Amino acid sequence: MSVHRVAPPAITDAVVETIGNTPIVRLVTAGSRAQVELLAKLEHTNPSGSIKDRVAQKILTQLKAANKIKDSTVLVVPSSGNLAISLALLAPRHGHYKVIGLVPERTSEDRIQLLKSLGVEIVRTPIEAHADSAESQFSIAKKIATDLPDSILIDEFVDRANVEVHVEETAQEIFIQCEGRLDTLVVGVETGGTITGLAKALKSKIPGLKVVGVEPEHSSIQDGVNRSGAWKVEDIGGNFRPAILDKSLVDQWVQVSDQDSYSTARQLIREEGVFCGPSSGSVVAAALRYSESLTKDPKPRILTILNDTARNYSSTLLSDDWLLEHDMMDETMARSAAYHRHEKYRAASVEELQLPAAVTVPPTSTVGYALDLMMTREFSQLPVLNPTNRKLMGYISLTALTNLLEDGRAKETDLVSQWMYSFLKKKGGPKSTYETITPNTPLADLAKFFEKHSFAVVTDDDRRWCLGVATKYDLMTFLNRRQTSGRQF
Repeated sequence: MSVHRVAPPAITDAVVETIGNTPIVRLVTAGSRAQVELLAKLEHTNPSGSIKDRVAQKILTQLKAANKIKDSTVLVVPSSGNLAISLALLAPRHGHYKVIGLVPERTSEDRIQLLKSLGVEIVRTPIEAHADSAESQFSIAKKIATDLPDSILIDEFVDRANVEVHVEETAQEIFIQCEGRLDTLVVGVETGGTITGLAKALKSKIPGLKVVGVEPEHSSIQDGVNRSGAWKVEDIGGNFRPAILDKSLVDQWVQVSDQDSYSTARQLIREEGVFCGPSSGSVVAAALRYSESLTKDPKPRILTILNDTARNYSSTLLSDDWLLEHDMMDETMARSAAYHRHEKYRAASVEELQLPAAVTVPPTSTVGYALDLMMTREFSQLPVLNPTNRKLMGYISLTALTNLLEDGRAKETDLVSQWMYSFLKKKGGPKSTYETITPNTPLADLAKFFEKHSFAVVTDDDRRWCLGVATKYDLMTFLNRRQTSGRQF
């Protein structure tokens, strides 16, 4: 398959100059299933990983032009997280102001850590608090902005810059990239700025364009009905209708479940190579559902706006454990997860790996001897055993010893005990946590162990005898052996 290359962008003087001009890609797998031409504008390729870089840049440019922002300014931002991240990221370019971010409790821990790394002071607010309540992020933000000297409230739910930037920039990019050919635009809705700006500009240029708004189940944006229940997807949905949303520009609304949102986002990552967040999964799931009502001849062209990056959701979207715990996997994903966790090992244990007998060294061996032994036997690690009671004490690493010798910290005449990773509690020297792996340990558990460790020391239940050393390669060899022998796994 040939790859079409375009001229790379010129060198810029600052990261803010790379905001916008995001690519549009054709979602081949998803589009083929739905028999539509399904396109995606990858807003997660903006510097901070979200479409909010556009909004932040517009807001700051306007504040700077009005001489309202300086180094001592404090920006108070009620946000699901992305706008606060964008404002903090752009701070060095517009003045070293401070950001206080008021974010709901559903905001992922990954984004919280990112906000902290950017110096944002974080205030968490209840998920269920209505916009008009005293506990809502908006009410608390207004109070902080009122009480705090030299502070400015940045409310993207009412700020017209949130609409203008998409009229002036994003919509123009889309029109050029699509060459004016577009049947349907599908956009996730939280503040209403993106869908209002894009619909306003594109409907004026493309006759017959249909605009679909997307929100989570239990959200109240489209009809203002107060519903019970919360959703886990971030960046879309709300329990009130935003002031800047022009509902007359939206032709149809689609509500998407959390499970459909997360499972579709994972499919986009796996099948399309699009590293987007859960709200993007909502938008694509909505587009696929909407496409079911369309006539397939000629093939409709649908554009989805993918808001942010999956990198902000490593503890949720990218975690199989979290998805399983919160029932966010669809049937196909759940079956695959069950297979990789348990079924492919078919209750096999470490004993079936047929590991060779362990080669060990005592702590009184020299570094030179241990190094020669590892290089001769092609070992990466060697267990260290107490010569008196044969109890496992720790291990030595070929890479670590080589580095220590090269930089002069260790000598070949040094004792292994000086440089081993110890499983014992002692002062000084490197230490390593220990998890008991025995011949009876299920291979499913061993595979989980290898997600964090490069090798496992196999012992008896009492950790008195070192029986062998296992690596992920041994596990892969075992599975391949079963496959080639004709057994199912």
